[in-house]
Amino acid sequence: MAGKLGVLGAAGGQRPLRRLPSEMIPALPKGAFFRRKRFFIAALIVAAAVGVLIYIGVRGSSVYYVTLSELKAQGDTVSGDKIRLGATVVDGSIQSGADGVTRFVVTDGANTLPVSYGGSLPGTFEDGADVVLQGKLTPSGTFEASSLLAKCPSKYKTSE
Repeated sequence: MAGKLGVLGAAGGQRPLRRLPSEMIPALPKGAFFRRKRFFIAALIVAAAVGVLIYIGVRGSSVYYVTLSELKAQGDTVSGDKIRLGATVVDGSIQSGADGVTRFVVTDGANTLPVSYGGSLPGTFEDGADVVLQGKLTPSGTFEASSLLAKCPSKYKTSE
């Protein structure tokens, strides 16, 4: 009974399947292999370049800032260095000078620091606003801000 079954198990004496001779299988020309390899290498280079650009863009746009307590802990070692500082504007401390410089005080709840800023103020800048300042700490202890970002309030108030 075993002799009546073919390779696929079909009855009726079918011929078993055989492998095709290697000369009947079309071979890829050697040039096609190298073209595929070059394409693959080029695609890897492009993908790596895109990955590097994404990494640089994300790293550059991420906003890390030190708190006032961290700045005070570093002491005089950061005097004159470019710093990004996050704090809250003290109520009643905003003073606009005749020279176009705005002076105010920021706090983190434990420490305070006087700030001077000569640029235009955002519309959300007010007493009690959370701000991110970029600038440098002077030897006199005043923070000279070159840029000021005021965070949007989490709750909007209706104007009265």
